[in-house]
Amino acid sequence: MMKINSILFTVIFIGIQIFTVAQQDEKIRFSGLTRSYFSRDVNKIDLDTTSTKNFSSGYNLIDLNTHINPIKEIEVFAQLRISNEFGSFFGSGTNILVRQLTAKGVLGNRIKFTIGDMYLKQNKFTLHNYDEELPFFNSDFVSSYRDIVHYENFYTDNRWRLQGIQTNFSYEFDRFIKSLEFDFFITRPRGNQYITNLNRISDMLLSGGSLISKINSNLTFESNYINLFEIPSTGNINISVRNPVIQGGLNYHYDTPKAKLEHNIQGGFSERSWLQFDSLTNYTVGMFSEFSSSYSKKDSSLGFSFGGRYVDPNFRSSASQTRRINFNDNSPSIYSTYTNDESQRPISVFDIISDPTIYNQDLSTNLMGFNPIYSNSLPFGDATPNRLGVFAKFNLISKNKFLELSFNSSYFEEVIGQGSLLKRNFVLFSGNTKFNLHEILGLNKKLSVSFSMVDETTKRPSSNAENVNLNSKQLNFSSSIETLNDLFIQLGYKSFNSNGNEYLTTRSAYGVIQGFTPINYNQNDDMYIAGLKYKFRPNVYLNLQYNLWGTNFNDSNIPDFKYQRLLFIFSVKL
Repeated sequence: MMKINSILFTVIFIGIQIFTVAQQDEKIRFSGLTRSYFSRDVNKIDLDTTSTKNFSSGYNLIDLNTHINPIKEIEVFAQLRISNEFGSFFGSGTNILVRQLTAKGVLGNRIKFTIGDMYLKQNKFTLHNYDEELPFFNSDFVSSYRDIVHYENFYTDNRWRLQGIQTNFSYEFDRFIKSLEFDFFITRPRGNQYITNLNRISDMLLSGGSLISKINSNLTFESNYINLFEIPSTGNINISVRNPVIQGGLNYHYDTPKAKLEHNIQGGFSERSWLQFDSLTNYTVGMFSEFSSSYSKKDSSLGFSFGGRYVDPNFRSSASQTRRINFNDNSPSIYSTYTNDESQRPISVFDIISDPTIYNQDLSTNLMGFNPIYSNSLPFGDATPNRLGVFAKFNLISKNKFLELSFNSSYFEEVIGQGSLLKRNFVLFSGNTKFNLHEILGLNKKLSVSFSMVDETTKRPSSNAENVNLNSKQLNFSSSIETLNDLFIQLGYKSFNSNGNEYLTTRSAYGVIQGFTPINYNQNDDMYIAGLKYKFRPNVYLNLQYNLWGTNFNDSNIPDFKYQRLLFIFSVKL
């Protein structure tokens, strides 16, 4: 206790000194976030007498971001987190840690560099952090949960948070081409680690670079390279992965005073192997290609796009195929076991929406486990291997902003069958409709209603055991009613239903398919939300919610579950 108090006193003292200096010197500035979180969960399962009927949890935290510019060309960024669990006086159970640390600057007014924590993204086939399951996760009635999940896991603009060094620079020309832009980096996603008392795995590094050339005002060439690899000498297992990926593409865009037209074509290939005792094992080569066209009005009132994609069965790109959730190695933090048998509770729709602990921040060298009922068409994003198909998107906003529409659709099939000569096909359709009733009714306060749906079907027609027929549906309803100024009543309902059969794939440590497990689904998830949200500013809000959620498996061998939650969140982004 004395140690904690000493640390707190030191932190507060340093903070006061920095604040004093900052008032005298504009080279230091602050930003950050503070959050208060409290939830009370209630177990509504009658046959569960071993789990607690209800429990409470929560915390207070502050993330203080300090930006220091010792000179004009250099900035040092540090994020200090102080958090305290509910249930005790402040100082008891307090944690203090440095959450981020970065230095960046410019050399010679030309070359930019970053050292430390950084957020990196390239092309969707080389380095990209794809969104999680449930495409309408961005609905306003779950935005408080979404903010926490993304913030706690460093999900920003589909970038991976990595640690290393980065540099970029550009040149402009007066003939042949307009400009060249270069970007290079090397990071260490994982250091060497002991897996047993005698065995230690090697350092894992991720390096890459990008080249973007504006050939003229309409045509742009892009090339990206990425390589995930291990250094054998830093471990003693003598097995190390190699996964280089290269991409190249052309973009043609044409602007009119009111609209923009784009055409894209790209392709690339990957290699993956393991170096074992100075020889390559499990060596594979794969490729991909894609074309797309889009039209959009500059006022964002109308847009549509379409395209086609081919991804080879052996295409592997760890930095773009890594998932945010690994269903094979995760359990929810709320009532992780249930029933008197203390069965492991599977991850539900509510967990995907609300639980930041089930999410992943590390790159994986192999394809991660997924649940086909939530995402079977493209479980690894656009880079999902063994896919050939087409896609289309459409969005519309009426002139009076009364109506907002968006539709996505795709059809893909396997390039080669898995466990069968027959191929599976995947049909996905999603749509969202939002009515801003206050715009057409002439109300001073906001009133909106939203409806959305997702329908995903997987089929492999056959008269025998090879047959696959799986359908998943999501239905979403939400309403936001402004009563007093900036005070909103929130109502929401999400229904998820999956019915049919599929085969789960088992892979070796090298990602080689070893077998298939048949599984049947008849699952229903329901989630109800009612709450109040007061928005002081867009980034400052108070949210009080009631959640009722659960899953019905329609199977006597798998017990159903149902829970309630009372939620309070106060969030301030500085």
